[in-house]
Amino acid sequence: MRFAIIGSGVMGSLLGGMLVKAGAEVWLVDQNETIIKAIQKNGLKITVNDTDELIKINAVQAPEEIGKKMDVIIFIVKGYHTESAAQSAQCLADKNTYVMTLQNGIGNVDILAKYYEEDKIIYGILEFAGKMIGLGHVQGLIGKNSKICFGSTLKIINDDMKKIAGSFEKSNIKVILREDIDSEVWIKLRNNSTNVIFGLLRLTMGQALLAKGTEELMKMVRNEVIQVAKAKGIKFTEEELSVNSGKTPINPELYSHLPSTAQDMKNRKMTEVEFINGAIYREGLKVGVATPYNELLYKMISIIENTYEMQF
Repeated sequence: MRFAIIGSGVMGSLLGGMLVKAGAEVWLVDQNETIIKAIQKNGLKITVNDTDELIKINAVQAPEEIGKKMDVIIFIVKGYHTESAAQSAQCLADKNTYVMTLQNGIGNVDILAKYYEEDKIIYGILEFAGKMIGLGHVQGLIGKNSKICFGSTLKIINDDMKKIAGSFEKSNIKVILREDIDSEVWIKLRNNSTNVIFGLLRLTMGQALLAKGTEELMKMVRNEVIQVAKAKGIKFTEEELSVNSGKTPINPELYSHLPSTAQDMKNRKMTEVEFINGAIYREGLKVGVATPYNELLYKMISIIENTYEMQF
């Protein structure tokens, strides 16, 4: 199969490496000239479990440079770039192309639906993390609980989707393809809803959980997410709700990890709070569920983002 990955940061690079190893034709697309040039010159270096692997992979700065249609376009950019990315990647799609979002938060599907046919949109989550080691060198924080989950906006499974799932499965990571993937998406949203806390505390996941009061605060934030989801009619199994007692991080390898939202705050960049806590707050308003903790985090981070230059 032929894949274009829009966004070749840490997660996009890890996905690209997995798919190349599975035998797919893969194109990384990213506007960052420095990263793309490094990958073009030296290849993509991936470190997982202290093992380094150098992968030869196609890399370009703009979709139009590819010059052919894709079987699957995967969007893995930050949510605030989805609109422009969706527009620019239209040149890679024809009537048979599937469009997949594995981005954090919710709301990206609605943006993609403005530019692509609904029956070709698939969405889901990545349940693993990573970090940038250097230009063209990423580390995957992948453990026994890591997985890729996705499904269709039409709540169906067809042979094409099974083929896409098969490409990921060849990389030896757990893949879940379901007609209704919303419970997985909202569990991941629950997990991500507390990522801004690590940025506010300036602590890694493990450090924060050692501090008295952190776990209680996280529980209150996360409970709101599940209440909103249930009000929307999303059903969860007891297993989904009880994994690691709903705590973060699920995987031991993440205890020293600083989530991307917290990294953005540390580096004084825009975060994806609009697609996470902001989205939870707005969905709560729609279904009549109060979300005071998520509302507070959303509004606080929005202020912080807009005042980086003024802060001490």
